[in-house]
Amino acid sequence: MIVLGNYDYLWNVFILFVGAFLILFVSLITENRVVLVSIGAVFAATSLVWTLLQGGGNVLIEGTPILISGFSRLFFIAILVPGLLSLVGLSKSPMSKKPGLMIFIFLVSLGFMLLAITTSNLLFIFVAFEGVSIPTYVLAAYGKSDSELEAAIKYFIIGAFSTGLIIFGISLYYIATGSLSISAVPSFHSIYFLAMGLLIFGFGFKLAIFPLHGWAIDTYTGTSNPISSYLSTSSKIMTLIVLFNIMFSSPLFYNYLKIIFAIIAILTMTFGNVVAISQNNVKRMLAYSSIAQAGYLSVVFLVAGTGAVNLAIISLFMYALAYGFMKAGSFLAMDGMGNYDMENFSGMWKRNPAYAVSFAILLLSLAGFPGTLGFIGKYFLFLSVLSTGTPLAYLVVIISVINSVVSFYYYGRVIMFMFWREGTKEKVANNYILYASAALTVFFGILYFLVYSYAQYILPSITTYLSGVL
Repeated sequence: MIVLGNYDYLWNVFILFVGAFLILFVSLITENRVVLVSIGAVFAATSLVWTLLQGGGNVLIEGTPILISGFSRLFFIAILVPGLLSLVGLSKSPMSKKPGLMIFIFLVSLGFMLLAITTSNLLFIFVAFEGVSIPTYVLAAYGKSDSELEAAIKYFIIGAFSTGLIIFGISLYYIATGSLSISAVPSFHSIYFLAMGLLIFGFGFKLAIFPLHGWAIDTYTGTSNPISSYLSTSSKIMTLIVLFNIMFSSPLFYNYLKIIFAIIAILTMTFGNVVAISQNNVKRMLAYSSIAQAGYLSVVFLVAGTGAVNLAIISLFMYALAYGFMKAGSFLAMDGMGNYDMENFSGMWKRNPAYAVSFAILLLSLAGFPGTLGFIGKYFLFLSVLSTGTPLAYLVVIISVINSVVSFYYYGRVIMFMFWREGTKEKVANNYILYASAALTVFFGILYFLVYSYAQYILPSITTYLSGVL
């Protein structure tokens, strides 16, 4: 094996870049989609396994702002799992005559996602973040259909605007602190708070929180299913962790942070769930559901500056992992459906029982049904917020639970159509990614202690973590 010194700890990232360039060279020989997707999947799976076996501890790579920690390893996993599922999904998705370039771009963006969550330097974060954004603009439009081009244009315009806000925020941050380190102590507090606000808005666009969500609906609906899956899972989790790193490192921002994100979380989850109720297009319903899920994920910011941060990190990992399985599997379930109208799912129980059961499991998990990883993730995430003991935390969790109950209605509609409505007798092809996602959601939902114990083993003490990473 090639020895890279301190950079040995980044082999899981290098593997993705090596795989990307190998695919580019192989595509000069053959453009067979199955062959290229298989090579990409092998490298992505190898990166995942490498990450799983790395163990805990913190490693600061000398001469760089890169710090590999138990925290970053956990969320490498949460990003790689849905990324791998989305990549495998490309094997059935319509692509151009040159799929090799698409898979190359996919792996490069996935590698930059991992780099974006390993640093405490805002400039490095920005460069890595753009290393993700620019390839995803291309991926959104790669099929060249009218809907994909429209989705890509909207995504690019909003992405360019959010990039401007991030650059402006970083500039003001440097003026306020004289440093690009995310844990710098400010000299000018008013400029510092403005900078942090701009960073929230800039990254908030990418996270698709209310009211910065508009692009996400058309983009998730218009792009191919694997890319919708990728953008709504891996990309969103990466953005959340980048924002988590920045906000939790702030020495002065805790109180403002809690108020801002309490409002954001409530509005985002409520808007997503209320609008999803009226949707008859299942894919569009899943897009609004992704907005609601961003609201649930945002409640983690309420634990900033408290003793519940360690539990919150483990809970966030569990819910992010669940979200990856649920949302990636749900979007990839749309492959082979022809159209996404609710009526087209009628009678699915008779047309393909395995499909109906698996899709129902993922929908129930998204709603937070007991026995699934989605329920476990929400339970621990809400528990970490409640453990802060503040009235604001209780209010946010109560509203979150009410929203979860509301979501059962529109998820239940799809289940009702699949099991109790008469539909056509047309068979639906097997979707093994859907089956695997559902099986893993139930498996880890029942044996959740395996995930919890692994997270505890990988994550160092919160004192060490905060002094090193943040």
